[in-house]
Amino acid sequence: MIKEFAVEPEAIVSSYRDFSYVVEKFGVCEGRVISRFPKTWKRLVYEAAQERHQGKVEGKRIEERLRRLPDEVLVAMSRPAGDGEWIEVAIAEHQRQPFDYLLINDPQGIAEAVPVENLDGEHPCLQITREISIPREPEAMAGACSFLLKTAKVIKLIDPHLDFSVRRFREPFKAFMKHVRAGTQIEIYRGIRDDGITRVFLRQNAEQFLLASLPAGVRARIVLLPADTMHNRFLLTDLGGIKFGVGLDAAGDNAAPDDELSLMVPDVWQARWGQYSGGELLGEWQGQVVDAN
Repeated sequence: MIKEFAVEPEAIVSSYRDFSYVVEKFGVCEGRVISRFPKTWKRLVYEAAQERHQGKVEGKRIEERLRRLPDEVLVAMSRPAGDGEWIEVAIAEHQRQPFDYLLINDPQGIAEAVPVENLDGEHPCLQITREISIPREPEAMAGACSFLLKTAKVIKLIDPHLDFSVRRFREPFKAFMKHVRAGTQIEIYRGIRDDGITRVFLRQNAEQFLLASLPAGVRARIVLLPADTMHNRFLLTDLGGIKFGVGLDAAGDNAAPDDELSLMVPDVWQARWGQYSGGELLGEWQGQVVDAN
């Protein structure tokens, strides 16, 4: 759902208006982000702006807007940065692990390269992907969420019926775990009511499954909330969130085969993030599984 752009620093500083036009197109909620490539990308933009505008107001305005870029616009993707000019290093990295697009001055025959002067609302690279329809299959679900999963420090999975004793919940979770990195905290929120499902039963099934499924260095906790206070299903991270129309389970017999996923706008994401920040702790577990890949 979310595209990663490599953006050439010198290509976006011709004016404050051009700089603003470019950066406002990005953000997790927009379905596209600027890759913090290299990690000194902000400094490179600043230096390019200063050289271009030589201390004029235009450069100061770019500097101020650059300073205020939020984390959900400029995202570190843990890409190695080599030595050399930005464009040379970016092309080499694109050959190693492709960006979705490169926003640069000179496309140099690269299919995914977009000249800045050609960037407008009708360009294919700005095609809206904030809402998609996918089959309710584990790999498709994880693939749609992969960007948020691999960039997250904290992941919150919210589904009032999430139950690891049921295969249709286990398989998507295992597919999600293929994308998370060591050090990630997983928080799972599910509903609880007096319907015969005991906390002991939930904990035993969760513990058996999570200890066998969590990657090494990943921690998970399950939090219980009154079922009547929960309805919608979400995957939330510290950068943004995705709303699931049906649930975090794969399709079963006689169930809806597809689902609609939507990227959440910042205000709604923040509200849900705050809502799901406490409750009755069922248990916590630390992953020991080493990824065979």
